[in-house]
Amino acid sequence: MTEQPPSAPEFDAPALAKQLLRGVRAGALATLGREDGFPFASLVTVATDLDGSPLLLMLRLSTHTLNLERDPSASLLLAQGGKGDPLAHPRLTVIGRVQRTERSAGAGALSGPASKSEALR
Repeated sequence: MTEQPPSAPEFDAPALAKQLLRGVRAGALATLGREDGFPFASLVTVATDLDGSPLLLMLRLSTHTLNLERDPSASLLLAQGGKGDPLAHPRLTVIGRVQRTERSAGAGALSGPASKSEALR
């Protein structure tokens, strides 16, 4: 009798996406240049709202924020690091339109002087 190799665990893409959204703290934000329309990628810190939506804390005068004011279309690449080939590790690209969120005194990590930064969702 020949033994069969153990079966691979079932791939659960939604669970992995949620794990990446909740666990990765920095990602590459790609916006469209406000003057030339060329893609512009920058490193941003990422948190998540209670519903799992990515939250980005950005300065009003940063290039990516100015780009988003002209065109809110963006993509956010989140990647789990590790040893070896970076393409062998999980990664997630989120695409959509970025919008400002309302800030409140109870916003926790997002509280601070509104004149210097904005929380974007």
